[in-house]
Order: sequence, then C-alpha cells, then structure tokens
Amino acid sequence: MNVGIVFGTFAPMHLGHLDVIKIAKEEMDKVIVICCGHEEDRGYPLFPLPKRIEMATRQFSDDCQVYVTELYDTDPEIKKNWNQQQIWNYWVDRMLLKLFQEELIVAKDRLVFYTSEGDYTELLQNTPQHIEVHKSSRVRPISGTMIREDTDKYFDQIAPAFREALQK
Repeated sequence: MNVGIVFGTFAPMHLGHLDVIKIAKEEMDKVIVICCGHEEDRGYPLFPLPKRIEMATRQFSDDCQVYVTELYDTDPEIKKNWNQQQIWNYWVDRMLLKLFQEELIVAKDRLVFYTSEGDYTELLQNTPQHIEVHKSSRVRPISGTMIREDTDKYFDQIAPAFREALQK
C-alpha cells in the first residue's frame, strides 16, 4: 500500500497544511497525519497538544482515507547533546515504530513523507531509513507562527475544526 505521512505541530492546523494533505490523498492510498509536540511547546497555551490531536481527529472524522495519531516529543535534553540530523534520525525511528505498533503501516508499505518545509526534506532524506519525501510547494503563504501572532487577522486561514474550537 502507498502511505503518505504528513506531520507537524499543527499549532494550529491551517489551510496550507490541508493543501499538503490533499496532495498526499490524491497520490497515496491512505494518509497518516501525525500531531507532534510536547507540553509547553509553541502551541501552548492556546493550542495544547491534546487539544490539537482532538481537533485534527475531528477535522478528518468523515475522511476514511486519513488517519490521525500523535507523537509526543522526547526528552528535550537530547537537543543539548545531539545535532539536528541525530535528532531527526531518532525521531523517525520512534515514529515508524509507533506506526507499526498501531498497525497503521506494515513492512511492505511504500512510505512517502509530505512536507512543504525544505529543511525537513533534507533531514528526512539523510536518515538511515532513506525516507522518500515529496516536497510540496506552498500554495498559501501562511504559517502557524503568523496565526499565533495575530489569530484574528488570519482566522480564515485556520482549518475548520480548529476554528470551531477557538469559537467555543
């Protein structure tokens, strides 16, 4: 099976993320959306990780092609002792193990990571697993940072399920 993987902090998930997920859905049999983060990461206090996971699950609740899971970041201490590539190698190992354990992937699946971040492309391709990466061009000039800095201004760029949660 061809499996697309889209990961991010999704703090919040925005229309740019949905564009990347749409591309993955068009090219793959199924898509796994992985919400990554830890307590007190850049999503806090407005978008704590458990809430992001809940909202992402709601965003795709009617989409049988998309599966949502989470990957909590590990001990931040490793960032003090490891270089960026070592951190990504470790993260990919943990993520693949988790996806196997959750039976979202099997050994014979073709995995393709979808991202619009150039830095991520190189880091993923240089892991020992030789990850296949599809670098998607950004269709919309939006980022989670822009939204966190001015939620009102960019409210219409937030994914619908995340918008709904903010309105409650």
